[in-house]
Amino acid sequence: MTSNDALCRISPASKSKTHLLWVPHAGGATAPLFKQFRSLTTSRIAPSSIHLWAVRMAGRESRFSDPLETNMDSLVESIATETERTFAGDDTLVLAGHSLGALIAYRLAIQLLERSGDQAPVKGLIVMGASPPNQWTQNRDWLDWDDDAFAEELDRRYGGLPAGLKQHPDALAMFLPIVRADLKLARGVAIAEHPTIPVPIRALAGAEDHVANRAKMQGWQSLTSAGFSLRVLPGDHFFPVANLSKVLLTAETLSGDGG
Repeated sequence: MTSNDALCRISPASKSKTHLLWVPHAGGATAPLFKQFRSLTTSRIAPSSIHLWAVRMAGRESRFSDPLETNMDSLVESIATETERTFAGDDTLVLAGHSLGALIAYRLAIQLLERSGDQAPVKGLIVMGASPPNQWTQNRDWLDWDDDAFAEELDRRYGGLPAGLKQHPDALAMFLPIVRADLKLARGVAIAEHPTIPVPIRALAGAEDHVANRAKMQGWQSLTSAGFSLRVLPGDHFFPVANLSKVLLTAETLSGDGG
């Protein structure tokens, strides 16, 4: 198994057959995961029994020149195809998604299970900082506002617009089309079908997250027939990367490697 542009290996190669595939939030990239994983490795607290991978979305990093994707079905189908090419039939795979990435990871789990049934490598789903799909707001007209109004609304809703971008208009102008396209992936998601999946779901919420609080995260329970749990971790909406070690341990438990 080797990294490609769409699926990026974060942790070093090893003999482990257990993998965590992380789908980032809207506008997210793989660089923060690389940085945090290096920090865990330096501190010698990175789990060695699980590989960390990430989905690298179009329009950023090595995929900067790729057209931005705004159709959820085609995006999930392409990720599913890359996943099947990357992982072997006897691999164990846990999917994790943050915010918009949780919706993508959930759809990806459905796609992989539909394609392979009991032979699918998916053993669990970790959702972080995201309401379940049936609770997503249908009215997303603000995604079509001009850049200044869109940036203000984005910052108001998620509080995640980096200060560096606010101070550098050229960088902001490059970032906004990416996050705008990513968020458009969720248009219509609330009225789509939301089947129950036969793998366990572990929901992680940020203690200070006002976007998807504990009560909203509880809604994911209705989307699994194989067990659910909810855990609150320190941080705001962007808590997952800082809590990477806990996410990896959760994945180990889901895969059966964590006892």
